[in-house]
Amino acid sequence: MVLPESHPRLKMRAYTSGELIADAAIHAAAILAGLIAFSVLFQRVALYGGPADGVAMAVYAAGFFALFGFSCAYNMTPPSPAKWLLRRFDHASIFLMIAGSYTALLTEAGASAWTITLASVVWLGAVLGVTLKVGLPGRFDRMAILAYLLLGWAAVFAIGPIFQRLPLATGTLVIVGGAFYSLGVLFYLWKRLKFQNALWHVFVTAGAGCHFAGVLAAIGR
Repeated sequence: MVLPESHPRLKMRAYTSGELIADAAIHAAAILAGLIAFSVLFQRVALYGGPADGVAMAVYAAGFFALFGFSCAYNMTPPSPAKWLLRRFDHASIFLMIAGSYTALLTEAGASAWTITLASVVWLGAVLGVTLKVGLPGRFDRMAILAYLLLGWAAVFAIGPIFQRLPLATGTLVIVGGAFYSLGVLFYLWKRLKFQNALWHVFVTAGAGCHFAGVLAAIGR
């Protein structure tokens, strides 16, 4: 189970031990922070939310830990068939994280034609993305980056009616988090930059943190 022989990933330079240690530390910090943060989130749901909130936050948490868990496993595994298998799930989990984040936010925004439509579009895109990444590994990678960005920013088409239903702090944090994710893509693509992978994951962690804070602010408002 390997990448196509012509895939550019196979031509990349090997990361130094320092780069790998930095990347591992970032993943470990994100996972540890997630364990603490989601404990707080579910306590808040228990106090102020309902069953739908609990289900939505469970989907959100699953996407978060899938993202950072598979990313850590993939990036720390040396080149091997196992690494390329993990690559499938690493890239697929990005779609799950996007859809899970939307699920949490849109549940707090309440049911409406806008929220239901947006949730349906995002989950359809996520399912298609996961299918592509798992079923056709190593293909359409550049297109997938565009798909991540388009899916992540899909809310701009309903920013008015949806953000009117959420606290100002939540809307602001969602936008800032989206900016972190988007700027991080520049480091993901800047393969020759030393520590570029660790920097990319710093931006991912910052974006995830902003979105988490936005979700937390919306519960029990």
